[in-house]
Amino acid sequence: MANTWIIDLRHYLTPDGAIADFAGRARAEFFASIVVDATTANTDDALSVQCRRRPRHQRCAGIIVSYLCADKDESIRWYCPVCDDDGSISGWQNTRWDRLAARLGVVARFHRRPCSKSRQDFCSD
Repeated sequence: MANTWIIDLRHYLTPDGAIADFAGRARAEFFASIVVDATTANTDDALSVQCRRRPRHQRCAGIIVSYLCADKDESIRWYCPVCDDDGSISGWQNTRWDRLAARLGVVARFHRRPCSKSRQDFCSD
């Protein structure tokens, strides 16, 4: 059975914005890589984030699909099409992994488009 992760990236960060050194650091780095993937403008430059799950002790072969959602907290939604692991990441704006802030500048916020109809059930609050 897949997990659904509802996380705030800021909970994993130190005051200077780095990922804290703790037992769950690898998981925090996984979430940060999803932020990079979702906020990278050119899909050719986007990362291929490998799913981290290990169903039946076998590494999942899925590649994470991630996208920005136009909900109240501008979350990043992600899922694995192979094992159905999924989640929502908030608190990613203006972190080291936010490529939109790097590209547009922190002052100029970006335009959000609503989720497509095919993703509507995933993006509804």
